[in-house]
Amino acid sequence: MAEKDYRKIAASRIQRPANIQRLPKFHIYARNKKGKTTFGISAGVEKTLVLDPEHGTDRMKAKNPHVWAIDRWEDMDDAYNFIRLGDHDYEWILVDGLTKFSNMSLKYVMRLQEERSIDRIPGLVQLKDYGKSGEVMKTMITNFQNLKYGVIFTSQERMQETVDSEEDEDIEPEGAEFIPDLPKGVRGHVNSVVDVIGRLYIAKVDKTDGTRVSQRRLWVAESLKYDTGYRSDFVLPDMIKMPTIPKLVALMEQGKLPTPRKAAR
Repeated sequence: MAEKDYRKIAASRIQRPANIQRLPKFHIYARNKKGKTTFGISAGVEKTLVLDPEHGTDRMKAKNPHVWAIDRWEDMDDAYNFIRLGDHDYEWILVDGLTKFSNMSLKYVMRLQEERSIDRIPGLVQLKDYGKSGEVMKTMITNFQNLKYGVIFTSQERMQETVDSEEDEDIEPEGAEFIPDLPKGVRGHVNSVVDVIGRLYIAKVDKTDGTRVSQRRLWVAESLKYDTGYRSDFVLPDMIKMPTIPKLVALMEQGKLPTPRKAAR
């Protein structure tokens, strides 16, 4: 048997980051109705495919994004294979709702087990179902992470500890931690494969005329309070005002915001 040419194998496998052309992967989490989907399609409606398990895009008539509704776990297989084969013009994939996908995956695993065992009580969750569901989710996340396209995963947010408060929900209780609402293993896995973990939130800003307006912000800096962080050669600001995907990509790759386009005369 001929000896392997390891030098040739190494030449084909060893890469340098400056030569790798790969769009980044993001994990963005927030409370309900804070703009996760709006951020997710900010790279361009015509360039983005939304995988929507919640029908959260149904009211987006004006933006009118490209949406693949995911009604059951098996639909993800069809969507993934369509994207992977590349017979389309999409550059970004918005996996819009890992929290919902995690619930879907658990029901999928339970259904499989119920079909395989006549002794299984329908609808009863067993401890081993959570483990199998987590592995199904990790496989899905890895598959999308390996795609050549940019991928934005979104999740709902939950508070790490219960704090009794009757204040406005946008006022953060002191000492609370805010993390993606995912099983621990799934959360750790998705956070490990993405380039940016960001927390989207709304801040009240005082204007010069004395009025207050809502401003969307994305926190990306490492924090003891938030489950956030990034990979970049550049030091990014702690938070990005009115964030978009082009802004975030420019900060990661160039260390500065993109130059605003001049209005046509």
